[in-house]
Amino acid sequence: MTSCAAIIVAAGRGARFGGAFPKQYADLGGIPLVRYALTALVNHTAIGTVVPVIHPDDNEMFETAAAGLDIAPPVSGGTTRQESVRRGLEALADNPPATVLIHDGARPKLGDALIDRVINALRQF
Repeated sequence: MTSCAAIIVAAGRGARFGGAFPKQYADLGGIPLVRYALTALVNHTAIGTVVPVIHPDDNEMFETAAAGLDIAPPVSGGTTRQESVRRGLEALADNPPATVLIHDGARPKLGDALIDRVINALRQF
C-alpha cells in the first residue's frame, strides 16, 4: 500500500479563462501551469503515486506538458469536478493509499511546505 497518493484534476475546459485551450495548459514562464503541480507532487518524498485526470480531448497537450515525469497514466475526467475526482480515486482502487491529496491542475503554486502541512493534517485528524 502506498502511504500517500495525489490526484491532479485537470479535466476542466477553463471557459471563464478564455483563450484557445484550457487554462491548465496556459504558459507561465515557458511552462504549462499543470506541469508545476505535477512536478511538485512527483518530487515530494511522501507521495508515491500521482494520478492525472484530464479531458479526453487533451491527451496531446497533456503528454507534452507532462513529458518525462514519473506519473500514472492519465484518467479521463467526467462532466463535473466531482465525477473527475471519483474517477481519479477509482484509478487508485487496486493499490489504495492511506491518504490522497487532490489538487487543481491549473494552480501552479504548490510547494513542499504546503504539501507537508496537508499530509500532516491528514495524519493528525
